[in-house]
Amino acid sequence: MNIGWTTVANVEDAERLAREVVMAHLAVCVQVEGAIRSFYRWDDELTSAKEYRLTIKFLAENTERLEAWINEHHPYEIPEWLAISADRVHPAYKKWAEADSELPVSKVKPNKEVLRLSKLGRSYLRKHLYSEAESVFREALELDGRNPYILVGLGDTTRELKKFEESIAYYERVLEFDAVNVFALRGIGDSYRGILQHKRAIPYWMRYLDCNKDDIYVMVRLAESFNKTGNFDKAEAFYLRALEVNPEDKYALLGVGSLYYKVENDEKALACFEKLLSLDSSYVAVLTMVGNIYRRRREFEKAAEYYEKATNLESWNAFALFGLGDCQRGLANLDKAVFWWSKILENEPHNQDLLTRVGDAMLNLDKLDQSLEHYMRSLQVGFDLYALLGMSKLYRTQKNWCEAEKACLQILEKVPGHPRALTELLNVYEGMGREDKMRDIRHQLEELGQGDD
Repeated sequence: MNIGWTTVANVEDAERLAREVVMAHLAVCVQVEGAIRSFYRWDDELTSAKEYRLTIKFLAENTERLEAWINEHHPYEIPEWLAISADRVHPAYKKWAEADSELPVSKVKPNKEVLRLSKLGRSYLRKHLYSEAESVFREALELDGRNPYILVGLGDTTRELKKFEESIAYYERVLEFDAVNVFALRGIGDSYRGILQHKRAIPYWMRYLDCNKDDIYVMVRLAESFNKTGNFDKAEAFYLRALEVNPEDKYALLGVGSLYYKVENDEKALACFEKLLSLDSSYVAVLTMVGNIYRRRREFEKAAEYYEKATNLESWNAFALFGLGDCQRGLANLDKAVFWWSKILENEPHNQDLLTRVGDAMLNLDKLDQSLEHYMRSLQVGFDLYALLGMSKLYRTQKNWCEAEKACLQILEKVPGHPRALTELLNVYEGMGREDKMRDIRHQLEELGQGDD
């Protein structure tokens, strides 16, 4: 048996390599140590860096395959790799190691040209040179059509190129002769996710987790797919399972918090979002959702705090600006509401809902000319029932009964029997002193069950 060492820059990469090399049956045991501090010379300068060390124990006969695997999967361009032979190995331990490593592919001597091409392809893949990687992997596949590393490399490359059907085919070829190949299982799940076939992705990720129980990345992807397919209980379960492994995983916190937000479980949503924001306060969408929770609780000042944080990060964010305006309306600060909503209109001049809201606010502020301007702008976009209602109220304020009547009739022409339009028209006819018209409108409202008690 041999013992090898390598180092990486963070614990996530260290644990990923440890899990994956064991699952590939290339090593029987890996220990992760750190953080340690490494000192070395790079470009003729003394460099110091925090790293994590992997101690890898493996059968001597797997040396070449393991070295090729390290070259392909290590995050460093030039990975550290040192290996020595163990002078003494406990016989029982050696027997266990041999049994653990018994896979048909482990007995195959790797072709040196295939190894070279595989390493080159992985290098291109890490540099996001996907076309070059695909070309190299295809050349290697001509030499060894059943090489799992090459097939997975092609699957990964075509997946990055968004050629998902091709990537699925490559991963499936691996699974034909290695049903528990974790790289193919994870890759095929990601590929089905890429074409929005979440139901088909789920069973592959489930099989992957049978082999690799603590992979948070796949747990979160599974939770996302269960959420997309409407299975909220399982989505919640996998998000929470990920948080058991790492209580500070941002994607799991965001996912389960959004799930709770969607079903209006506000207390649980707030707990997740507050924890996420304590780790990273730059999530604009989360700041906005927290603002929305407090706004629907009518805690307008608290909501406004979060919307303001969101606009400090994205001054143009329409959701946060709308929330700020709505909070100010809730606090009866209509001038401030108009200020925030108008910022949205600078980027969305044809937003009918906002034009009408601003028109209503201006009407309440007795700024009649500005109110009418916004109602008219909305109607230039298209029919707007609420803009016409606002205009009728505005004209009634001016005792312009003819224009008020015209606005109500325009609504009733498009939406016959609309109760609010009929009620507004009743007010118009009352102002005009038209008892005959008022009787007719009251009769229509009674038929709709909207008459006076």
